[in-house]
Amino acid sequence: MRWIKSSASNNGHCVTVACANADEVWVRDSKLGDASPILRVPVPAWWSFLAAVKTNQVLTYRGVLWVGDVDGGWLVWLRDEPDVVLSFDRREVDAFVAGVEAGDFDVARLVASGTHGSDGTGRVRASVPPVAVSEADSAPI
Repeated sequence: MRWIKSSASNNGHCVTVACANADEVWVRDSKLGDASPILRVPVPAWWSFLAAVKTNQVLTYRGVLWVGDVDGGWLVWLRDEPDVVLSFDRREVDAFVAGVEAGDFDVARLVASGTHGSDGTGRVRASVPPVAVSEADSAPI
């Protein structure tokens, strides 16, 4: 599996993402490399999270992924795993947001770039209908 960063990261540290299989997007911190904890995010929740980022609602969003503001940076954790936390500074957040706006982290792009599992068992839809940003990370509408 190949991890990718935002196209705006300029080879600095950043959020790195991989599409592990048909069901999950994995998120880790490039500063920590292989030692980074991995947040395993269900694909529908990932789409919902990206919608919150794109609409500048990420700090009030309460789906599967939770985000806290620390000096313009983010602490990110899964609602059901609050002990596993990733920390990103303002520069890393800005690069990630720019990457989200550029479509770098859309599941279809992750699959096309080879960041998904290569066992051939999973199917990730190339296009996903719009999602509602909701408390429960509702399924695509």
